[in-house]
Amino acid sequence: MARDPKNKPTPTPTQPRFNDVQFVNWSLSAEQKASCKEWLLKQGEMDNAISTLIEAGYKVTVSWDKYRACFTSSVVPTADAKSNQGYILTGKGSTPLKATKQALYIHYHIMGEEWASYSTATNAEELDD
Repeated sequence: MARDPKNKPTPTPTQPRFNDVQFVNWSLSAEQKASCKEWLLKQGEMDNAISTLIEAGYKVTVSWDKYRACFTSSVVPTADAKSNQGYILTGKGSTPLKATKQALYIHYHIMGEEWASYSTATNAEELDD
């Protein structure tokens, strides 16, 4: 017996598949690098910035990038983060914390928490330190 098209279940929205996402790689200017280094130096500030990001529905991962020979911190929106779906924001550094700090700086200070209008960089860049 054929199924009635009116009774077809509505598809549930899904997270973008890995191949559907776009990486947002931002190269900091010399001024931005200096500002990033001076940011979040007081005890607890880095922890608070990461916690705020996670509470807003993002996850943060850190891995070693063999191609660029540095750590990469990736900020990924979960289903709870309504903006920035389909994008992954990255920060790079010589340590996991420096890479994460750079990603946070770009998210909060460069892009104002909205990544869609920013282009991605493809060239290897100098590290933050």
